[in-house]
Amino acid sequence: MVDVATPLTFQRYTGNWRGSFEGWLMTPKEGFLRMKKTLTTVKNFYMVGQWVQPGGGLPSGVSTAREVIAQICREDGKRFQTFTD
Repeated sequence: MVDVATPLTFQRYTGNWRGSFEGWLMTPKEGFLRMKKTLTTVKNFYMVGQWVQPGGGLPSGVSTAREVIAQICREDGKRFQTFTD
């Protein structure tokens, strides 16, 4: 048995535009610009994931989540600290 995933597979399971498995294409014009992670019209709304910063995939999804958690801690006056084993 062979299991093959194509862009159509990613599109079907994730709804990502044209089956993209990462985020936006990083071009010289955009460089390392980042999208806003909040919406001014929605209180306590934060965006994280591969579509929030160039590059995409799991690493950017995790790093944007970490950044938002740190931001929430700052806003609440709490210390943000991470641990690794």
